[in-house]
Amino acid sequence: MWKQIRILTKLELCNLYGLNVLRFSKNKKAKHKSMGLLVLWIVLIAMLTSYMGGLSYGLIRLGLGETVPAYLITVSGLFIFFFGMLKAGSVIFRREGYDILCALPLSSGAVVISRLLKLYVEDLLMTLAVLLPGFAVYIWNIRPGAGFYLTALLGLWSVPVIPMAVSILAGTLITGITSRMRHKSLVSAGLSILVVLGSMYGSSRLTAMDGSLDPEMLQDLAASVMAMLERVYPPAVWLGGAVIREDALGAFLCVLLSLAVFAAVAAGVSFSFRKVSQSLYGSFAKHNYRMGKLKEDSLLAALCKREFRRYFSSSIYVANTIIGPVMGCVMAGALLVSGIDILQGLLSLPVDLEGMVPFAAAGVLSMMPVTATTISMEGKNWWIAKSLPLSVKNILDGKILMNLLLILPFYVLSELLLMIALRPGAWELLWLVLIPAVMILFSCVYGITVNLHFPVLEWESEVRIVKQSASAMLGGMGGFILTLLCALAVGSAPSEYAVYWKAGICAAVLAVTAVLYRRNNRFDLTSL
Repeated sequence: MWKQIRILTKLELCNLYGLNVLRFSKNKKAKHKSMGLLVLWIVLIAMLTSYMGGLSYGLIRLGLGETVPAYLITVSGLFIFFFGMLKAGSVIFRREGYDILCALPLSSGAVVISRLLKLYVEDLLMTLAVLLPGFAVYIWNIRPGAGFYLTALLGLWSVPVIPMAVSILAGTLITGITSRMRHKSLVSAGLSILVVLGSMYGSSRLTAMDGSLDPEMLQDLAASVMAMLERVYPPAVWLGGAVIREDALGAFLCVLLSLAVFAAVAAGVSFSFRKVSQSLYGSFAKHNYRMGKLKEDSLLAALCKREFRRYFSSSIYVANTIIGPVMGCVMAGALLVSGIDILQGLLSLPVDLEGMVPFAAAGVLSMMPVTATTISMEGKNWWIAKSLPLSVKNILDGKILMNLLLILPFYVLSELLLMIALRPGAWELLWLVLIPAVMILFSCVYGITVNLHFPVLEWESEVRIVKQSASAMLGGMGGFILTLLCALAVGSAPSEYAVYWKAGICAAVLAVTAVLYRRNNRFDLTSL
């Protein structure tokens, strides 16, 4: 079995983040795309590095140096859980290659463990991106003894294990529960989103330093922070405390706990792997088919329906692209409950928050548009769309229309909640409605533009497209980043000119959207 695990793990890791394509491909275009993706990852890691280093430096300046390891471990654990929750089921129970693996003399445990090890490597890289800059700042300022380094090396490699195991367990349960349902992809995506939202709400409640803390505890800020972290993620405090105290035995016990959790989850997933996979991918045909009434649709409607069927067939596709619109409705509902005055008092910022609400709604609603990965999701079936007697405009219009119709209910609901919460005047109502609509339209067209230039049509798992592709990162966050820049421009402008800035921004964004739309319609799809 160990030989099987070694071989399967090597196959899982050989093309991690497209490195195999970069090393051996003779296709210059493919190598350039892989190089671009690698550069993008380096930029993102550099941004994360600067942020975590700044966070550690701020804690040290506040006299909270002893909380830095536990804080960093908690942050990395939350990252791994939230990101892993949305992909764990799709990675472990992925369909591609399942028929081949079933025909080979392989144990379910070897297949499952190899995929878990791939997830561990990915999560370990994310953990190192969080921990290393923070620990470097801590070491430079605190100058700990040699025992600190030994204890850190002993325990920190186990940091991603427990949050990864919990996310895998949740993903497996959701996949197993929905495997025999008719609309399993949609239900699975819905349950995943509910778990993530519930976890975020629970974390926010746990991290609130309210009256439950003793007055003596409030006098010692470090103790208060450690108590907060222990309520969120106790293993982080245990391991962080062991590293600070240079307690090798404590760190070793934390490692044993992580390995025990991992072994239990791996055993449970291995036991249910074949049954869940057969439920997911097995099918049976009835022989009582009857010809029903035939319907005729317009070309655009037919293409749009085709996009919806493809979209709802993938739970990870739904979960990763619908989370932004759902969060938009949640934020609007929270504003309705709390009120703008309470929010203004909590933030204490010299900014017109009511004027910034349209940009906040636009930024969240325009995150991760479906169009940013819609062409890549076609995969090896892309030749079908190219071979049909359709123009480029027909194909792309169907994808854009599907994205707009998908966001429309969330947009309408969030707008209604914001109108009730803010009770805006005529001009404020115009911007509240117009700014999110303009940004949503831009994000859909921009997503198509990015995906046309960074398509990935050969993939084994949908996770590769939805979470790890250049088009997902560049196209998915384009609308959010543009909205943030526009909000900063309006917020820094004099209040008497704010209306002109908003009008100019809407006009400029619409003009850019029109230019991108025309260029997309002239794109040569046969080159993909």
